[in-house]
Amino acid sequence: MAIVYTSDLHGIRDLYLELFELATQKKVQVIIIGGDMLPIHGPFQYSLQEQEDFIYTFLEPVLRDFLSILPQATIYAMLGNDDWQASNTHLRNLAEKGVLRLLHAERHDMGDGYELIGYGHVPPTPFAIKDGERRDLREDGVDGQRCTACLSQGTKIAVVDPLNYFARMKSIEEELVLLPTPRDFRKTIYVMHSPPFQTNLDRLFDGRWIGSRAIRAFIERRQPYLTLHGHIHESSEISGTYLDQIGKTICINPGQATEELYAVVFELENVFETIQHTVFGTL
Repeated sequence: MAIVYTSDLHGIRDLYLELFELATQKKVQVIIIGGDMLPIHGPFQYSLQEQEDFIYTFLEPVLRDFLSILPQATIYAMLGNDDWQASNTHLRNLAEKGVLRLLHAERHDMGDGYELIGYGHVPPTPFAIKDGERRDLREDGVDGQRCTACLSQGTKIAVVDPLNYFARMKSIEEELVLLPTPRDFRKTIYVMHSPPFQTNLDRLFDGRWIGSRAIRAFIERRQPYLTLHGHIHESSEISGTYLDQIGKTICINPGQATEELYAVVFELENVFETIQHTVFGTL
């Protein structure tokens, strides 16, 4: 089963066009987009409308064009921390039309015993959108935020107190327990927008690790077949690789740039022997 995976496209149209051109050339069966799908390129106060417009005027037509060429392909996607959760209403509309399948907190049967499960939330960031952020571990406190904290509420953006917000939401550690349970972790692929902590996949430009401790502990304990990540765009450049292992689990974060597509293509049944990165090539 040929898969192309990418994340953090942030509504950059050229990256989407490169993605679907790549998928067409490789004749993949599956495309997975692992979070931070949508743009915030204009004024922040109009970003809810900007994301809605992007979904209906660009994303839906491009998806339909691709599926007209490769109708046997399946497209899985989920929002990330830089996407307003209100935009899920519009993505669900596309899912109801059969254009894509949503990943966050959902389980999908991929055939041959493989299952796909998504989780889009990340630990607190210094950025304004808090819809997709959670405390990492149950006992974590929340540091003072360096910016105004905002949530999407219907068609409006609301300013919230971050301490109260994070205190009333379950942590990542607690939410992971609530994900659907697969039949066999050894044949399960998790798409988790945050990478696991202290790996090749979560390095900032200054070298710090900033991934999720809860996600790392989950992988260590459950040992799924494969995990796919994003969120930290520069990590593959800083660490020098887009892949790591936690026990027997293969973990991948292709990274992302704005000028060219960072994505990986691989055969699901034989990841190590077949994986190729659009920029860094083979392992």
